[in-house]
Amino acid sequence: MNFRLQNIIMLIQIIENIKFLLFVLLLSSCGVNQGVAQETEGSKKAKEAFARADEHRVFGRYEEAMEAYREAVDIDPNFLKAHQELAQLYQKLYLDYEQASIHYEFVVALNQQLPMQYYEGAKCYLYLQNWEKAMQFASEFDEKRTKSDYTNWQAQQLIESISFAREAVKYPLDYNPINLGPAVNTELAEYFPSITADNEFIYFTVSDPKDRYPNEDIYFAQWIEGAWQERVSVTGVNRMNAQEGAHSITQDGKYLFFASDRMDNNAGKFDIYIAKKVGEEWRDAVNMGPVINSRYWESQPVISADSKKLFFVRASKDGFGGSDIYLSEINENGSFGEPQNLGAIINTPGDEQRPYLHPDGKTLYFASNGHPGFGKADLFKSILQEDGTWSKPVNLGYPINTSEVEFGLYVAADGKRAFISSDREGGYGGMDIYSFELPSTAQPSSVVSVKGWVYDAQTEQAVKANIKIIEIESQKAYKTLSSDELNGSYLVVLPTGKNYAYHVNAEGYLPYSASFSLKDIKLSELVELKSPLTPIEKGAGFVLENIFFDSGDAQLKEESKAELDLLVNYLKDLPDMILEIGGHTDSDGSEESNVILSEDRAKAVYAYLISQGVNESRLRYKGYGETQPLVPNDSESNKEKNRRTAFKVL
Repeated sequence: MNFRLQNIIMLIQIIENIKFLLFVLLLSSCGVNQGVAQETEGSKKAKEAFARADEHRVFGRYEEAMEAYREAVDIDPNFLKAHQELAQLYQKLYLDYEQASIHYEFVVALNQQLPMQYYEGAKCYLYLQNWEKAMQFASEFDEKRTKSDYTNWQAQQLIESISFAREAVKYPLDYNPINLGPAVNTELAEYFPSITADNEFIYFTVSDPKDRYPNEDIYFAQWIEGAWQERVSVTGVNRMNAQEGAHSITQDGKYLFFASDRMDNNAGKFDIYIAKKVGEEWRDAVNMGPVINSRYWESQPVISADSKKLFFVRASKDGFGGSDIYLSEINENGSFGEPQNLGAIINTPGDEQRPYLHPDGKTLYFASNGHPGFGKADLFKSILQEDGTWSKPVNLGYPINTSEVEFGLYVAADGKRAFISSDREGGYGGMDIYSFELPSTAQPSSVVSVKGWVYDAQTEQAVKANIKIIEIESQKAYKTLSSDELNGSYLVVLPTGKNYAYHVNAEGYLPYSASFSLKDIKLSELVELKSPLTPIEKGAGFVLENIFFDSGDAQLKEESKAELDLLVNYLKDLPDMILEIGGHTDSDGSEESNVILSEDRAKAVYAYLISQGVNESRLRYKGYGETQPLVPNDSESNKEKNRRTAFKVL
């Protein structure tokens, strides 16, 4: 389009705007609010233009439809239906709230008994931050609406949103989103970012509207030497002419949960699937089955860091209205419990979407157009309380939230950096993914990434093993996971301020256990754990570090039992194994007293294992006192290593 033609079009648009504004002023000066001006059903020529506009709209020719609707109101300025159609198209399709509000002004001036026109007009003024007009229209809607539970909610939510937004813009947060750049973002739409706990990989959905069929695919990019590398399609998951998206990656990057509409065994329009990564390859995705998927629309799954909760979104007639957030508790055997609606604290008659539970295990982020906000999909935070209920959602504030749609918030494990999808100016086209520093008021509790490796102690080759992490004070199993069969690695995110034990078990190997503390950890620190496993053979031994006694005492402490219970299960799987339980002390005290103490402690472990069903014929116990130190008894840390309960295969 040449420059002169552009100017002509702009001039025509300005003239039309002036005509509309003059007409509104004329109606007002004539006392239209007292019913002087009357709506019409349109003159003959106006009806002809309206009919052409309707035909264009039906076939998706929106520019032609808009032109014909404008022709209709030019011919007959009191043509109510034409103004309604223009208002709706400007608002819903073109997102031109200035023009939409002009036509809503015409509509309510011509007929004051159309409450929904006041409602939609109020939303337009809310988006335009014209608080006075927004509240005026909202009040008119509240007065004229037909009273019901739903319209009660509509009126309250609208009025509260206007009040909230008016105050929020007075106190803007420090917000400086940074585009992730051309390696991630393109002229297509990129959204729903999710990040592994080590911040090495970002996964996101890409929509390509140019395809014959609507097409969404999942891509990932890797962070190397301070930059995102060129994005790559997730092969093994993406399919031709299907939609795979609305996904989340587990913290260790090994499992991908996503929604799809045209994969095998779909129960509804969209179902939730899971794919597993082995080495660098993604295995075929599996439908999560009838407990999670129904004949309704399910999407936007996210698994909690401890792998005990699956959040997702469902749109069904059984919810609060629109789409709601549901939660399925995962049982000990790995099965998924019946999904439960999160309830009226979180869900509203509007749409709640894109839930994300931070690895702290209690901070839930989600998008909603049903809670007070800037009018569209705002981002909110809610905290899981001690009694299992959710706190009242808190709007993340301005300008994280604006009159545009904000969604796809993902907060990194450190709780400080966040990622978001936005179509803000200055991007590469469509929705782009941005990162930003999350304001302190929106940050979750602190967590730390723990990375481990499991390997053969003799060959140093990677071992696929099961790892169980236990919070020592509460004795609760926090997380069960497995190491990668190709490189032996695993990654987990744990809340700070606690002491943890971990137990490693692999077929053909003796068990391994150790403990670590996150009570005085730096948030930026990556904890690394190494687990060398010893092959099972006669004479081989292992130490269970998480067996505890008070100083000078042989009474097993309660926090020892979780470790010993794992050993009981291990022995049940190996019915022919015979073990010697050896007690060891440091050099404090006399040799004689140390032998007695070490034997009493070994006997206490022996007695507990028998009480849990291990046949006594498979166990021996002996006290070695201070005679077999692992390291010199010349420091407190070395003495702690020498005070141990060891096991030997007989």
